[in-house]
Amino acid sequence: MTRKLIEVALPLPEINDASAYDKMPGIGAHPKGIHHWWARLPLPVARAVLFASVVDDPSSHPEKFPTEEAQEAERERLFGIVRRMMSKQLHKHPEIYAEAREEMLKYCDGKLPPVLDPFAGGGSIPLEAARLGFEAYAADLNPVAVLLNKCNLEIVPRWANHPPVNPETREKIGGTEGGNGADGLAADVHYYGQVILERARKRIGHLYPPVKVTAEMAAEHPHLQPYVGKELPVIAWIWARTVPSPNPAARGAHVPLMSTFWLSSKKGSEAWLEPVVDRAQNTWRFLVRTGAPKDREAVKAGTKTGRAQFRCLLTGDPISDDHIKKEGRAGRLGQRLVAIVADTGRGRVYVPATTSHEAVAGQGEPSWRPGGEIPPKLTGGTCALYGLTKMGDLFTPRQLTAMVALSDLIWEVRADVRQDALAAGLSEADADAYTAAIVTFLALALDRCADFNNALCRWEASRVEIKNLFARQAIPMVWDFAEGNPLGSPRSGFDVCLERVVEGLEHVYASGSNIGHARPIDAARPWDEISSVLISTDPPYYDNIGYAALSDFFYVWLRRTIGDLYPDLFATILVPKEPELVAAPERFDGDKRKAKEHFEQGFRRAFAILREKMDQRFPLTVYYAFKQDDVESGEDGEENEQNEEARIDRTTGWETMLEALIGTGFQITATWPVRASQKWRMNAMETNALASYIVIACRPRPEGAPQTDRRSFVAELKRELPVALRRLRQGNIAPVDFAQAAIGPGMAIYSKYRRVLEASGRPMTVRTALGLINQVLTEVLSEQEDEFDNDTRWAIAWFEQHGFFEGDFGNAELLSKAKATSVNGLVEAGIVATRAGGVRLLRPEELKKDWDPATDKRFTVWEATHHLLRLYWYEKAGEEATALLLQRLGSYGELARELAYRLYNVCEKRNWSQEAQGYNALVVGWPELARLSRIVVSTKQLTLETT
Repeated sequence: MTRKLIEVALPLPEINDASAYDKMPGIGAHPKGIHHWWARLPLPVARAVLFASVVDDPSSHPEKFPTEEAQEAERERLFGIVRRMMSKQLHKHPEIYAEAREEMLKYCDGKLPPVLDPFAGGGSIPLEAARLGFEAYAADLNPVAVLLNKCNLEIVPRWANHPPVNPETREKIGGTEGGNGADGLAADVHYYGQVILERARKRIGHLYPPVKVTAEMAAEHPHLQPYVGKELPVIAWIWARTVPSPNPAARGAHVPLMSTFWLSSKKGSEAWLEPVVDRAQNTWRFLVRTGAPKDREAVKAGTKTGRAQFRCLLTGDPISDDHIKKEGRAGRLGQRLVAIVADTGRGRVYVPATTSHEAVAGQGEPSWRPGGEIPPKLTGGTCALYGLTKMGDLFTPRQLTAMVALSDLIWEVRADVRQDALAAGLSEADADAYTAAIVTFLALALDRCADFNNALCRWEASRVEIKNLFARQAIPMVWDFAEGNPLGSPRSGFDVCLERVVEGLEHVYASGSNIGHARPIDAARPWDEISSVLISTDPPYYDNIGYAALSDFFYVWLRRTIGDLYPDLFATILVPKEPELVAAPERFDGDKRKAKEHFEQGFRRAFAILREKMDQRFPLTVYYAFKQDDVESGEDGEENEQNEEARIDRTTGWETMLEALIGTGFQITATWPVRASQKWRMNAMETNALASYIVIACRPRPEGAPQTDRRSFVAELKRELPVALRRLRQGNIAPVDFAQAAIGPGMAIYSKYRRVLEASGRPMTVRTALGLINQVLTEVLSEQEDEFDNDTRWAIAWFEQHGFFEGDFGNAELLSKAKATSVNGLVEAGIVATRAGGVRLLRPEELKKDWDPATDKRFTVWEATHHLLRLYWYEKAGEEATALLLQRLGSYGELARELAYRLYNVCEKRNWSQEAQGYNALVVGWPELARLSRIVVSTKQLTLETT
């Protein structure tokens, strides 16, 4: 078997950095701007994995690279290509894609294999495959996912470099010039989107009036004085849901459920609501106040006292979660306007609610209302418990009226697009196809608008902006919500949503991209269209995300707006649920066992089919999400319980994934932890959190593979793991991820056998194998201490028992004999302190500041490691100062890093999180320290030569 690069080594720090950046919000134009998808895989890791799955690892060619040094040099050259592939805005650098493509062609007889992602979702893997020059196939059961992949793989490449057809842009560019990439298509989407917006303003503009600031308002609200008599455009209306007071004395009056009174919590520009209560009349209203409040905590809390629990503003009585659910299910939740956010032209101003604006909001009369049930149980939270049970319940009447009007206008603009396309010289057939392309992207802009214009959007007081519904993967209850202005809000307006789609569209195509294919395929059922493919996929994660249920929100609007253009995708009323691979007990009357069986059996069927479809020259790669980085706490009372269940089921899902792969005849050849959180470096340094993804590489296990027993399996682990672990450390995997990465070589041994038999004769389970791999990992790390000096070996053993705390002198002396050293010698080495029968290791911050490795008469690796740690972590002296010391350590530097790995392992076992953070940080920062230390050497040599 020719081992591929992904089965041996990857430049993980650079992949992690690029993936973390790719996941960040607000990074500018990006293909993900076209449409929302949950837990979308970062583009950089997708292209890195595809590249590394094709190119051979140098160790597969000993005739070319006979020594480890030669192999490492060639590996570093390949790493260089991967690092260049991690550049930002890579679609603007076709030469990098071309370089990667040229390199890959060397390893597949001059023709790249087709690539298949059978669980394509948001389409990161197929998109990067097409950009790299593969023929990409995106398969998914979910019609929304299939449509998104059609846009990326079929529509955009078909119309790449095509001039726009709209008369305004054609007049500017001379009419017949070719476009640049997707720019022409994007220009038309933007133009016809603006046409729709202008028509919408005429049709429904009366529903979104400006707010007039009166003298009476300014009398109670002095901050409004400069705007008296002015009509200001509205950015958002802030609403509070209301519920009948549980106290009979309130005579059934509705009271507000408000999670906060803040309108702006930004320091220096605070604005907040002050309740004015008339207990005698059982009435309440809010004044808008500016400046820092006396009681910030009270403002922050609003009327909320706990998770889905509030206090009655009229009586002070508690309002329980059960009371709210009961009233909600009875249809007795109401809503009241509490404030208006207006645009002054130079910023925002907060205006009190007016009866006229509340009345206008109630004038919406939608001609259509989306149906479809909202699941009563959904991972991450659901609003159905409070009476919002249908898709139409998620919108106010005014919001529905606006959304339906925009949907109708997208229908109507088809005639304009087609007429202009014909006038631009397109044939009848091409004009129809181009019209379909334009209105498809306009429909996606409408979906984005729906995400920002529903009654579950929060007002983010810290950022003074509307937060979209799908800030996380749930449909949670929101108490006080923000209604944007779809005709002009700076974040939620149709024009802003349109712009995001246009910018994303411009960034989809890269020069050299192939036209791909998107297909509605059930990966767990036989299909015949594609074979002999390189397979890379990011499949569903047990019960983590209910994609089908969530995407109903978008599906209903897409079906209404462009369903006729894609009849095969929008044939059903809602997204099909039954075949979806998710361990959702609610689909099996709450039976977790049946849900688990559905997921496991589906996975096994899918991987069995994929085993037959794959091109066996290349490993199959699978992503498993250990931890989603967009999980937040929710509003409804059941969310914590759901999160706890999800935490437990992550382990079950991980084992299920491995069991499905191994049980269908695959051998695991590598596992790689990838950090894609927005602050991965901080998280890697300061927590012991799991990686965002584990990338699993696997191959079909040969027919007739032997079996073995437990003893032989453990012996092989002890024999093979040391070499694999050394290579992992050379790749500078963070210690926090080291155990996960070590699963790869361990499971490679376990899974190459047909089965591993226990002493009882029963097959060993995946869970048992994982436990043994972890156990042997610890033993191997301990055995590698032979490379260290005697004093360091004593310090490791003492640290395992006592950490940096004091222990008995007699025990220390006894241990010193076993390690061929002495306590006095350890004191002389400068790593321990003794007093009154006690001995303790010196903490890094206690070490001598003027330590010089060149003059130390009793040099130890322990001391070297902890001086590096002192500078880098405890004193925060900076990378340059630490790199200078690293340069002076010479060859001992690598041993210092080895020790940091070893000590992190100890801290993890003992649950010493503070100490673990330091060792982890040192290793994470090592590549940059090593780079800087080489610069120091080069600078010194240059200085000497100049002198």
